[in-house]
Amino acid sequence: MRDNLRCDCHICDVENRLFELLIDPSGSTRFLALCNSSPVLAKFTNISELLAHLHSPRNGDYDWSEAGETLTTLIRAQASLPDLELIHSVLVLAFAPTIHRTYREVCAWFRELEPEDVAQQILAFFLEFIVSARAENVAGLLPVALSRSLRKTSFRWAQKEQRALLKLRQELQTELDISQRITEPLFQTVSVLNDFLDYCTRQRLLSSFERDLLIKFKLDGFSGKEIQDRHTVLSEQAVHLRVHRIMQRLEDAALTLSAKNGDSIAHNTTKLSRVPQNKFAGP
Repeated sequence: MRDNLRCDCHICDVENRLFELLIDPSGSTRFLALCNSSPVLAKFTNISELLAHLHSPRNGDYDWSEAGETLTTLIRAQASLPDLELIHSVLVLAFAPTIHRTYREVCAWFRELEPEDVAQQILAFFLEFIVSARAENVAGLLPVALSRSLRKTSFRWAQKEQRALLKLRQELQTELDISQRITEPLFQTVSVLNDFLDYCTRQRLLSSFERDLLIKFKLDGFSGKEIQDRHTVLSEQAVHLRVHRIMQRLEDAALTLSAKNGDSIAHNTTKLSRVPQNKFAGP
């Protein structure tokens, strides 16, 4: 196993889970069935022996052709054996150094991307390459060729994802800026109106029922019919008349206050009276 490369990343987690599945009794039995299907694999009695053979240091005595033949046999086994899950698990473990190295490079170059997303995408690309190789002549397939394809595809995906992420962030920031420019004046208007309604309630110019009625009609957008359904004591026409009288009373109070404190209250109360929906319509 790759003790010198372990870093507790997402790729390492996947590798650990697959290795544990293949060393338990059930997984070991399935692995032996795979090895007994080919003379090239028959010399391995467990997954540890196979990985030790494939992951041994690359020195002058290392036989690249023998390792390539072992990997080619594993890839070709997809076409003849039914246990594809086992074969894919073995191949992920066999190419774990390549997968892990690609993952670390992509994460280092594209720090904006989520490491878990990077790991999942690289594993998906790897399995796609392995499955597509099943229908090809893979006699000349070498680990180096697959490593280059995996790295190139993963980097292209990461570049595309990072561009899309940066574009999305810019769009969200633009929307946020626009929203703030729109809502700040509205918030100020509503705040002034609420202060004014609080004042009218304290001065007993406005009852709690009338305040609730006014807010539902003018601000929340309820129609006279909807309010009448909620307050059966009032007819729809009575709702309109009641709101009209409340508005007249508030406008008089706002004009009185504006003479003392400026015209902001009167201005915002006038805005409230001009809400286009639910206009008072006399009989």
